[in-house]
Amino acid sequence: MRVKREALQSTAYPVVQTFCQKHGLMSEVVDLRWGIRNTEATNHMTTELCLEELDWCRKTSIGPAFVVSLLGGMD
Repeated sequence: MRVKREALQSTAYPVVQTFCQKHGLMSEVVDLRWGIRNTEATNHMTTELCLEELDWCRKTSIGPAFVVSLLGGMD
């Protein structure tokens, strides 16, 4: 998963950022798994924390929100 995140950060996100800037938009990346501690994962709080973050992003954004999901195992 780390390799996929790094590929997105180095390749895909800059392209999206450039596209948005050309159209007068702002792009912000939020990695929902960044900073999730083992305690939260063990207590099965990860889903709740991610949904709360998505809700906060949706409420504070003045424009449309898009979610890109990476599904896979840990590597």
